[in-house]
Amino acid sequence: MPVTLLSVMEENIAARKAERKAERKAMQKAQKKAQRKAERKAAQKDEHESLDATVDEKGKRKVAADDMAAKRARLDPTAATTTAAKLDSDSDSAATATTAAAAAAYLAAHEITIHDDEAPPPCLSLAEAPFPPALLKLLTSQPFTAPSPVQAATWPIAVSGRDVLAIAKTGSGKTLGFLLPVLARCVTERPAAKGTPLGIIMAPTRELALQIHADAAKYGAVVSCRAVAVYGGASKDAQVRALQRGCELIIGTPGRIKDVLDVRGGGASSHVDVSKMSMVVLDEADRMLDMGFETDIRSIVWQCFRGVADAYRPHQTFLYSATWPAEVRSIAADLLSDDAVKVTVGSGGEKLTASKSIIQRVHVVDATKRWDAFVGLIAPFGKGGAHAKSRVIVFANRKDTVKALARHCQDQGMACDVLSGDRSQSQRESTLRKFKEGTVTIVIATDVAARGLDIKGIERVINYELPADDFQDYVHRIGRTGRASATGEADSLFTEADKLNAKELIRILTEAGQTVPPALAKLTPQRVVFD
Repeated sequence: MPVTLLSVMEENIAARKAERKAERKAMQKAQKKAQRKAERKAAQKDEHESLDATVDEKGKRKVAADDMAAKRARLDPTAATTTAAKLDSDSDSAATATTAAAAAAYLAAHEITIHDDEAPPPCLSLAEAPFPPALLKLLTSQPFTAPSPVQAATWPIAVSGRDVLAIAKTGSGKTLGFLLPVLARCVTERPAAKGTPLGIIMAPTRELALQIHADAAKYGAVVSCRAVAVYGGASKDAQVRALQRGCELIIGTPGRIKDVLDVRGGGASSHVDVSKMSMVVLDEADRMLDMGFETDIRSIVWQCFRGVADAYRPHQTFLYSATWPAEVRSIAADLLSDDAVKVTVGSGGEKLTASKSIIQRVHVVDATKRWDAFVGLIAPFGKGGAHAKSRVIVFANRKDTVKALARHCQDQGMACDVLSGDRSQSQRESTLRKFKEGTVTIVIATDVAARGLDIKGIERVINYELPADDFQDYVHRIGRTGRASATGEADSLFTEADKLNAKELIRILTEAGQTVPPALAKLTPQRVVFD
């Protein structure tokens, strides 16, 4: 047989295989979409029944007429009048309803865009959060009095079973945004899972994984849902033993998750059964992709949810990111379902934006005066100072610089410790625990602490040096303060060496409504136009 004819035949066979594969994929997508539509319809039916039950409990619960009418209208416009007619006459004393007008005003005031007209309206109060009673009781006992914008927008979407794509700035409450819906679903599915995990949460760093785990342990305890953290730098054997005792959630970094699931071996030696797993969360997806975890993420998701005919079995995906660059868009397109709902809070986009609740001050100094400027900034946090008991994080780029700054603070009698990559995991955890307790009030750190630290009461961030490798870490650094609607302050020392980042820093300051010092404006590269 001539070579040319053989080549043509091989190409035709390959083309037919590709066509069949594409047809199977399209059919699977259509089936999955139909299944999700049926699930939403069933959920709406349940909500109908719940509404009717609420109406019948006239003496037990008084529900606002417009709330009931709005909910019934969303589910079945023809039933709205019937529901309203059943309401008790004194229902005006009930909680304020989530009307369409109130929801629209809330979305506009908080710069929230829900990119789906069929998505449920936001949850405007903690009392309305769609979670089991035990979770709701703990949630309403917390110091915060209302959901953060990203929580308000995503909670109703997540509990409806749809995939969620949320773009929101650092410090916006994303952790509880995905964690509480995940735990709520665990409550329902736990009996059938019989101790095997139902969800997996991936984070870029050990610190962030541990922070998520702490919240999962806190909220999971009231609904008997267990979480295990798996991450490098700590004993793998201890983590494996914890997994083998049973859990509902696995939280960790991609590298260690791959190990415990035996992704390289196709799961043959996996330490845990993932057959009942139904949820996956990617937190700070942009950071994980920056760190080169894309292949790991894809292989973990495939290991957990692989089905038949080269397709994923049904599951729910939560993807949270501070930015929306092309890399995140690509992985979102592959991992999220066709009916996923995208939510953006703030301007979003490919560039990070800083929280407007943080007062930013940039001090332009000569490099030889940097140390003196730092000494002046840190002095109020020492004994007898105006901010002696306040928490502050100081960032520097090199480990030796971190140690030098820490020595100065300790010599001045300040309660100071360090966080850097050369410290063991147990040392880092000890530092964070003391920082939370308040026995340590000053932490000097490299960018290992720029993400994942969610410690309440950090009043000040000081950048002894601005980020050298990725200037967007500036936003993550200062985001350690002013979290969850609190206010904070950030002081940054800017020298001639930072000149190349002057334009970006001015953009961040301007978009957050902060003052741009004249000395910084002068350092911005000027465009020269030739006639």
